[in-house]
Amino acid sequence: MVNQIVHVAAAVIERGDDHILLAMRPDDKHQGGLWEFPGGKLVAGESVHEALSRELKEELGILVVDSSPLIRIHHEYPDKNVLLDVWRVTGFAGEPYGCEGQEVRWVKRENLTHYEFPAANNPIVAAARLPDKYLVTGVFATEEELFRRLHSAMALGLRLVQFRAPWLESDAYMALAEIMAGVCRESGSTLMLKGDVSLLLEDWVDGIHLTADQLQRLRSKGWQYCGDKLLAASCHSDIELAWAAAIGCSFATLSPVHQTASHPYAKNLGKTLARAITDKAVIPVFWLGGMGEDDLGSIKVNGGQGMASISCWW
Repeated sequence: MVNQIVHVAAAVIERGDDHILLAMRPDDKHQGGLWEFPGGKLVAGESVHEALSRELKEELGILVVDSSPLIRIHHEYPDKNVLLDVWRVTGFAGEPYGCEGQEVRWVKRENLTHYEFPAANNPIVAAARLPDKYLVTGVFATEEELFRRLHSAMALGLRLVQFRAPWLESDAYMALAEIMAGVCRESGSTLMLKGDVSLLLEDWVDGIHLTADQLQRLRSKGWQYCGDKLLAASCHSDIELAWAAAIGCSFATLSPVHQTASHPYAKNLGKTLARAITDKAVIPVFWLGGMGEDDLGSIKVNGGQGMASISCWW
């Protein structure tokens, strides 16, 4: 017998000081005693936004003012299947409190991983910690140009950066990467490196972004990452996104959505297929390829975490 799908609207409620609101699930409910992102089940005829507004008023006593889609998660429990429609709430009226007697707590974004959530919430934690723009570095002729472009990007508010420079020898790449990591941390940014997963053991490394070939090899070996640093992968299909989730990736890129100058002969996914693939994913997905900042809203509506790009910000 196939379990009925329970459709739930949930909210990542953000305060201006980079804190996020969590609520404790009552002991007598499914997964009781764990922390969660507030929300509840849709009733017949409700849209996700209507359900979210109703639930947050009933549970927390607040009115939703500004919100946008964040991530959709399908999760199978032994006794039920859940579809979590998660929205980011950045504006609300009122001071939230536990209207039903539940404990609520404002938590620093960086400390979300210190709390225990139902398994279905883990991708939401990852999405809540990530921005909606992911810079991939492009061509640079000199070290001076590299850091000038990096500083310019961070001045635009870019907080997640992948250092991609396949033309460099390994030693030269790593020497620049270590300097870049320090610069990024000073500005509150996170630097993702290209390279072997063993780099995750280095104290100064924030995260690693795997190629599709690396992803396939690690999956075939049954390798799995259980650390707290960021691990990402380049994916081009729903199968590769499933592999990325299986080995413990925090997020992935999906490409190419549209044609790009860097990969002119690659087969483009197009928005319709990209949406269908993203909807199956259980980790946050950045769309990559042939898009500009004007596409960011559309990407989010279609289930993406945001946009990855070289040309937009480099």
